[in-house]
Amino acid sequence: MVELKPGQLVRSLAGRDKGKHYLVFRELDGKHVLVVDGRSRPIARPKKKNIAHLQYYERRVDLDELIESNQLTDSQVINSLRELAPVTGAPEEEV
Repeated sequence: MVELKPGQLVRSLAGRDKGKHYLVFRELDGKHVLVVDGRSRPIARPKKKNIAHLQYYERRVDLDELIESNQLTDSQVINSLRELAPVTGAPEEEV
């Protein structure tokens, strides 16, 4: 089973948000994680996703210390996604 860590880049494979990129915010249990994007899913209102419905990438930003100290902001999430996520319209690499 895949272990998704906070700050890891993922893409939704199912649901209304299919194709959208998120950062993992927190692992809930073996099957679910909370994801954020800083805009439609801010830190104050993360989305619960089944990990079976996520494509994960090896790309990750280290957010552990910011999350633990409650200093992570939505703008930091947006900037991290901008740096990590593939450019829209470009062919995506398989992981």
